[in-house]
Formats: sequence, C-alpha cells, structure tokens
Amino acid sequence: MMRYRPLDLTLTGRGAAILVLLAACGSACSSSSDDPGGTKATASDPNHPSNPAASDDPSAAPNGPNTPDAPPGPYEHFDINHVLSTGQSNSVGNEAKPPLTLEQPFGNIKFDTGVIPGRQCDGAGCKSYAKPRAFVPLVEGDSFFDYPVETMSSSLANQASELAKDRHDILVSLHGRSGNTYECLRKGGCSFGIADGYPSPFAEGMTEVSDAMALAKKAGKSYVVRAVTAIHGESDHYAYTNSLEEFPMPATNGQGKVSTYGDALVEWQQDYETSVKAITGQSTAVPMLILQMSSWNDVRYSPIPTWMLDAHVRTAGKVVLVAPGYPIGYAADCLHFTNHGERRIGEYFGKAYARIVVDGKKWEPLRPLDVTLTGNVITARFAVPKPPLVLDTNKVKDPGNYGFEFVDGSGAPPAITNVAIAGPDTVTITLASAPNGADKRLRYAYTATPETCPGPEHGPRGNLRDSDDTPSLGGYDLSNWSVHFDEPVK
Repeated sequence: MMRYRPLDLTLTGRGAAILVLLAACGSACSSSSDDPGGTKATASDPNHPSNPAASDDPSAAPNGPNTPDAPPGPYEHFDINHVLSTGQSNSVGNEAKPPLTLEQPFGNIKFDTGVIPGRQCDGAGCKSYAKPRAFVPLVEGDSFFDYPVETMSSSLANQASELAKDRHDILVSLHGRSGNTYECLRKGGCSFGIADGYPSPFAEGMTEVSDAMALAKKAGKSYVVRAVTAIHGESDHYAYTNSLEEFPMPATNGQGKVSTYGDALVEWQQDYETSVKAITGQSTAVPMLILQMSSWNDVRYSPIPTWMLDAHVRTAGKVVLVAPGYPIGYAADCLHFTNHGERRIGEYFGKAYARIVVDGKKWEPLRPLDVTLTGNVITARFAVPKPPLVLDTNKVKDPGNYGFEFVDGSGAPPAITNVAIAGPDTVTITLASAPNGADKRLRYAYTATPETCPGPEHGPRGNLRDSDDTPSLGGYDLSNWSVHFDEPVK
C-alpha cells in the first residue's frame, strides 16, 4: 500500500522547507512512535491532542446538545444563497475523476467561468481569476490541474435543495488550493505564494462574493452568503509531525496569537464572516462547515482531528464539524477521495447545511458528550443525530474493539474486554480490571497504522454510527459515523 505521502504539499507558510523535506521523505517519514505527533508532543504539552483547549463539558456551550433543539429561527428567503468553498487538494477534487454530476435537477447555479473560477491552477495555486459574467446551472467538470473532476459542490447544493421545504437555490464557488497550509489559505495569505504571483485564495473568495452580488443585483435577485466549507488539515498535519508547524502565528487582527489548528479554524470562520458582511451588509451568520481529517498514516497519531472537534465544541455553531472522513473511499493514490467519495461528502455537507440554514437548528455530528467510569466499566454518552446507535462492521472494517482505545498514563492500562451498545445514545466499554492510572482517557478512531491506505479498510477508524436514513440522491449511506476523539474519563 502507498502511504499518504504529501505529494501536493507544494505551498505552505514555510513552503520551501516543508516541500524539500516531504518530497524527499519517502517511507522514512513513517513512525511507530507512541508519541502523538511523532516525536514532538508530550502529555504536558498544551498543544498535545490529549489537552484540547475547550471545556470537557460540551453541554456547557449555549444551546448545547444536552438541551432540546432551539426552535427554528426565522428563515429569511433569498433568491441566491452563496456557499464559499476552500481547502486543499480534496476540496478541489484532485483525482476525483471522471465527473459524475452532469445535469442540474434543481435551480442551483455556478459562475459561467466555473465552480472553480481560478485559472492555470497547479500545486502552488491559481495564477489568475476568471471574472464571471453570468450564472449557469451547477454541474461538475471543472479542471483544477489538467483534467475535469467531481468536487463536492453540486452534491452539497442538490442534497440541500432536496431537503429544503421550499425552493432554495444555491450558488457554490470554490477557491481551494492544493497543498496549502492554513497560513496560505487564511486572510492575508502567505508571502511564499503571493511573491510568486499567485493571488491569495481568501482574497479571491471575497472577489467571488462581490461578483456574485453584482450579478444578482443585475438580475434583480436577492443575495446572501450562507456558509463556508473547508476540506483541509493534511498539510498542517504533515507540517506538525515534521517539526515545521506554523503555530503559534500572529492573529490576522493583530491581537494575540493563533496557537493551534483549532484556534486557526475559529479565526478562519471569524474572518470569513466579518469580511463577507463588510461586502454584503448582511446580518445573516456565515458558519464554516468542515470535514474531520481521517487520512494520516505517516505516524500513529495526529492532533488535527482533535483540534477540529475542539473548534466545533467551543464555537457552538460557528465552526461546524459535519462528519469524519474515514467511511469515505479513497482513490488509488491513497491521497485523495474518489469521484463517488466527493459526491458522498457533498451530500453529508448538504444534510448539515439544510439543518442549519433551512431548519434553523444546530448540527451536531455523532460525538461524545460525557465519559464516566464506575469500577471497570466506562460509560460513554453521545450526541446522536438519529438514534439508536449501531456497531457496524460491514461498512467499516473493525480495527479491534470497534475503534475504542483506553489509556490511563500508567503505561500498562487494563485491556478492553467488551464494547456494547447500552442504550440509544450510550456505549459501555468494559475493562479487564479497574484502572489505577491518573490520566484516564477514552479514544476512538485515534490510531493509524503507518504505511497503509486511509479509509474504511485500513485507516484510523471505528464502527460506531447512528441510524440516520436520510435519502441520498446518489444512493449513498448517509448515516452519521462517530468523530475521532480523545476524551477524559471522569
């Protein structure tokens, strides 16, 4: 199996150093170390994935999942509902070929210059922006490199339109960049790409907003930006595990620092919302919807997925973790999603979008709410989008103990002897004996096997899902799978 080699890491905030290191890395970059993040992080390190910045009690957030759903907010209709999309190679459909969505069944649209209006795009960015002159039906087939692809854009819009109670036309425009770390995608961009003549992707996103608003006004249609999506994290993972991480970095507002990738997601969403509102004058919120990264396999552990969950918990609806990536199929390069994988991801995003935007409710992925210990039995209670919980070994191969792991800081924690569904939202994990270590933690889908292909067969994964039977336009399973997590046991 080919490991997830960061072949698309051709532009980062410390681009030259990371590119040289990772291009030459080969299999030598793999590590069997039990130390999260390779050889860097320690349990006392505040950036260690076992020490998220958020409260350990997700229900403490306003309108948290332990409280009933807030009643739907007043839905305000707009003729054109814009979704901005960003990220790295999997956001632009790298290897997702051939395109699948060639007809538009609803009223969803893109620019006449494409869902990807960038031109001459390569691993370092897009050299120019093709200014749109009209809206056209949203279908796939745009090229980022030199071949047409399926992005998640059409399936996001189509799934959301299918679930909407009334007509809800969505415009999607994509300004992702293959291989870019957060520093290059955020507001202001990074000097490495801009100095070489590549426009800032964030600035391009704001140009897309201005152009879309002008086209809508010309057509006599009302317009709003509803959300931003991001499929990202791999480049920052590899930068972290190779001691080339970007963090801490100065905040874009000039006040303080961005200390972790979780902080970065919070900043990213805030900058999009603030910048969009400055252009459109809208009062409507602009949440950022993200896919939890599941694709590392150079080392056993990654801090990125845990930081993604952290950002979701502590922002209470601003950064929204939609789903983990591990149930999705990867292309033969073990780097990128297939065309069907992209379309399925889009439907997950469309489902979350419809709940947030159309229904006016929070989106909660399948995630732990509290984890407690009595004797030798751990009880984990989850936010479950559609109960009951299920342990499914057919759609995802069992990595052992259905993906659950227990550690207690002792170096020799008691083994897991049984995992069982104990209620519609509860799982029990039985240990061989009562643990004595001081730092007791329950982990799920946490450990990768270096040198194997990510996904439902070999990657970091687990078997816990809910019973969501939302109809899929593409015929995919849209049940919600538990996110990757590392939670304290109380």
